[in-house]
Amino acid sequence: MSGNDRGGGRGGRHHGRGGGDRGQHQGGRMPPPDATGAEANYLLKNKESRTPMVVHLIDGEIVRGIIEYYDREMVKINRDEGPNLFIRKATIRYMHKEGEDPQGSS
Repeated sequence: MSGNDRGGGRGGRHHGRGGGDRGQHQGGRMPPPDATGAEANYLLKNKESRTPMVVHLIDGEIVRGIIEYYDREMVKINRDEGPNLFIRKATIRYMHKEGEDPQGSS
């Protein structure tokens, strides 16, 4: 195999050409990312500060507690009242800090 066969040298197939394997879509615009990291940052910040949280589930149930663990699929909530719970993110409508207005009005 010569140096040119690897595509890394000056004689590589993509040298000097735009659009090659750069992930661009037609029209030159990149699609928005699937995830921005905002959810993970929010969960991590509240987990580390042990912020009391209110979790509203899609079935109308409300769970209060502190985030102990989270991953892509679940959040573990430690509660003073009742057992600690693993909650699937797909069942969460929204969550907010205890005492914070979830509607954002003062």
